[in-house]
Amino acid sequence: VWKNTVQQGLSISLNPRIIYRGLPMACLNLGGTNAVQFATTGAFQNLVASSGTSAQTAQVGGAFLGGLSSGVPCSLWELCMIQQQRFGGTLVGTPVRIAREYGLGGLMRGVTTTCGREAMFTMAMLGITPAIQHNLVTGPYKLDKNSALAAGALTGACFAATLTHPLDTIKTCMQGDLGQVKYTDVLSTGRSLAAEYGVVQGLFKGLHFRIGLISTTFFLVNYFKQKKSLSFFPTPLDVEEFPPRA
Repeated sequence: VWKNTVQQGLSISLNPRIIYRGLPMACLNLGGTNAVQFATTGAFQNLVASSGTSAQTAQVGGAFLGGLSSGVPCSLWELCMIQQQRFGGTLVGTPVRIAREYGLGGLMRGVTTTCGREAMFTMAMLGITPAIQHNLVTGPYKLDKNSALAAGALTGACFAATLTHPLDTIKTCMQGDLGQVKYTDVLSTGRSLAAEYGVVQGLFKGLHFRIGLISTTFFLVNYFKQKKSLSFFPTPLDVEEFPPRA
């Protein structure tokens, strides 16, 4: 909630009744989006691999496509979450209110920026992070799997968060202003933020909050993916397992 608050130029509150607004929707968003990303990434990775491309290309490319497809439900869930964080409301009542007041356009507000963000986010989480881990284990560093995963998660998180944060900031501001009083479309919102705060301060507000969240997410998601890989990916890619350390 603090990341979204900072991005919209609002004051941070320490009141628990405000801090925890939209928590059930936030849990649904995080869990639901990751579930969609796991399912679609596995399908796309196998589809790309069937074309004869390399395993790493299939891994990264499939993750990008999986993330892209997850942007649609993620956008709706985050829209409702941000509206609850700003104005209150219930889990069911908020989307009903948005549809009544703003129609389908209101429910789809921010979907393009969400798709772009999630495509690059998932590419880093399920493509780049495991690739870095694999290279750290099998390459000259010979790290153990968990240390390599931590390094891969931190590297992938910093890369993904920094690269996608302008899209995330624009999306958050647009979804917090459904009436388009200040923020209208993607380009004008970006220009408005840059003009008011400067490019760095305007488009990268709240980046530190997001890096912390994403680093934790990347580590946990890839950790549980390793433990439950056969459940998540019933037809896994033919990627070499980590060899025993010398």
